[in-house]
This record gives sequence, structure tokens and C-alpha cells, in this order.
Amino acid sequence: MELRTKRELEIILQQLEELRDPKPSLEQCPTPANLAAALIHMCYMMGDLEGKSVADLGCGNGILAIGALLYGASSAIGIDLDPEAIEIAKRNADRLGLLGRARFLVMDVRDFSEEVDTVIQNPPFGSRRRHADTLFLDVALRRAKVVYSLHSAGNSEFLRKFALKRGAILTHVERWPFPLRRIFPHHKRRIVEIPVEILRFEVIG
Repeated sequence: MELRTKRELEIILQQLEELRDPKPSLEQCPTPANLAAALIHMCYMMGDLEGKSVADLGCGNGILAIGALLYGASSAIGIDLDPEAIEIAKRNADRLGLLGRARFLVMDVRDFSEEVDTVIQNPPFGSRRRHADTLFLDVALRRAKVVYSLHSAGNSEFLRKFALKRGAILTHVERWPFPLRRIFPHHKRRIVEIPVEILRFEVIG
């Protein structure tokens, strides 16, 4: 099953099984279906998805890897440190008939060594583990020529310089609202909307 409209993709992604017990230490905040669909649609429109191999670092329930496959990626690898997340990602892919083109592995991002065409990721924002997002970005830029990454809004200039030191340029920035649900004990409100940015990097070195 391959989709060609962002709305179709969003509807499918809304139906995926979510993590039952998100872990605060891993900053497991689920990617909203509309934001995931927007990110994947952007990737497709930029020519970085169809027929490409894709990796999703910190994949959670597999939403970005699965979305990429539904939108035309040839293969996808999802990695996550949480074994429960990987099992849920596998179930989600299996229900959609995608396991033949998808692999989901329990792995620390620092141990990921495969090369792919494109990385699409929603890394930890670094609110609990300082610089967690830059760790993920560093690995992504070493494993793919093109990287799409979600980050807290306002950090794009810092991340542009970070990427430039690693032979990559920031080519596109798009701001989106991220509705963060109350899933951890330290969350006080039922839902809070935080601004995030989809950043596209291209390795030139």
C-alpha cells in the first residue's frame, strides 16, 4: 500500500498503536500524526523519499519509518533503545504488511553504523538529557546524505553551525506546533503546544 496524499497518510498514522509506558528518561514523546505526515510529505516533495533507503533514529512506535514506506521509500530501518517500543513498531508495520521492507532493531543510536539515503527522525529534544538531540543529529549526518530532523524551535542557527562543522548545510526550516500531551508525572497540563522546527540538512563534504 502506497499513498500519495498527506491526508491519507495522516489518517493511517493516527491508527498506529502507541507506546503503553513512555519513559521520561528517554523523552519518549509520540510524534503527532499530522506532524509526521507533514514531515514525510516534505521529504517526498524534495525528492528524498521515493525509492530511497530510510532510517528513523529513536523510532518509538515506528511512525516515521512506517510513514516513509507508505509514501514510497524502498526500505526503512528503525532503531530504539527501548525493546517495548521496537515490539510495538514491528506490530504496526506487520499490520500494514510492511515488515518485508522494514527492520526494527533495539540499539543505542551511537552503535548505528549502516548507511542509508535519508534519515527522518524526531530525536529527544534534550530537555532531560542535555544535547541528546545533537547526539542523534551527529549520527544521522554520518549515516545519510540527507537528514530531516525535528527540534525545538529557536535552535536552528546553533544546529546550522553544528552541521556545518560536520560537512552539512541546513537547506530548509519549517515551523510547526507540537501538541505535547500529559504523559509523564512532571507534566502539569493535559496538553501544551510547543513550537518545533523541521530541519533539512544536506551533506556536502
